[in-house]
Amino acid sequence: MPSFHIDNTKWVNKTEQLDILAELDRHYSIVFDRLDFLRDGGCTSYIAYSHANKYLLKVVSSAFMDTAKQSIDILLYLQRCHFPAPRLVLTVTDMPYFEAATSTGWRTFVLFEFIEGREPILGERVEQIGELVGWLHDIMEGYGGKLTVRNKHFFIDRYMDILRLKHYPERKLAGFIEYGDELWERIKNLPRGYCHGDLHRGNLLYAPSGELYLLDFDTSCNAFPAYDIMVMCDATDYFRFESNGYARSRNVYERFLNGYFRHQTLSNAELVAFDDLIAVRHYQLQATIIEINGLDCVDEGFLDEQLDWLMKWKNQCEKERA
Repeated sequence: MPSFHIDNTKWVNKTEQLDILAELDRHYSIVFDRLDFLRDGGCTSYIAYSHANKYLLKVVSSAFMDTAKQSIDILLYLQRCHFPAPRLVLTVTDMPYFEAATSTGWRTFVLFEFIEGREPILGERVEQIGELVGWLHDIMEGYGGKLTVRNKHFFIDRYMDILRLKHYPERKLAGFIEYGDELWERIKNLPRGYCHGDLHRGNLLYAPSGELYLLDFDTSCNAFPAYDIMVMCDATDYFRFESNGYARSRNVYERFLNGYFRHQTLSNAELVAFDDLIAVRHYQLQATIIEINGLDCVDEGFLDEQLDWLMKWKNQCEKERA
């Protein structure tokens, strides 16, 4: 049976917790009581408690420090523009982060105000979300900071390199390569600009006040703004191909654009690239998942199912375009 496995189990031992709390007390004018583990990925996130008050703490390893600092700079810019994103808590020296040596290496610590809320469900407030993303893309046109440039290697070829490392059979790898090259030829000249890079519903927060907040800017890059739109509107099942996923996604896409167009426009090439970008996401996201969780988090059967998904999607898109 094909397998896909991510180990999300983690706990904070007492020594580690005390070390982190001591660093927080040293750098902030807030007295913290305890930490609760939240999630792990490119960085480790905790909820930090100060009596009844909650804060979000991100502890970033040296491998992701440059990405984290880019994200911090973007958040400071968005804060000045009054965009609804997490607010940074400054240190006692008015810095948006601090660095410290820990038992597991040098780390960057970033503290945020905690936002209460929930993830929107599929299809909820789609037009409002479209308006928020359009506003983000509009604001970021004025951002003067440097952004990581993402090209074919990141979106397509990185996954091919991983499949080779896993010794995925050449005859099946050829299917991934051929479709990947075909997709890239169709999207490579799309307009470039700011791209959040991971704009799924899990990075949105719907507050009790009714306001939407956009989270997690760690994957920000110079790429295709249309990619952000696709990620937010993609209503297909990533693991299991469903023929009605195409119509579901198109429905969300049309409603999303009603809000997006209040701030931004899209070229015809961007509008028609939606279907191809859904397929590109499978290459990009699969590579990222394996990079974070290791080569053994997927087996050949799972990769076969991914290839089958893409071939079915390709056939359906060709029929819809005919």
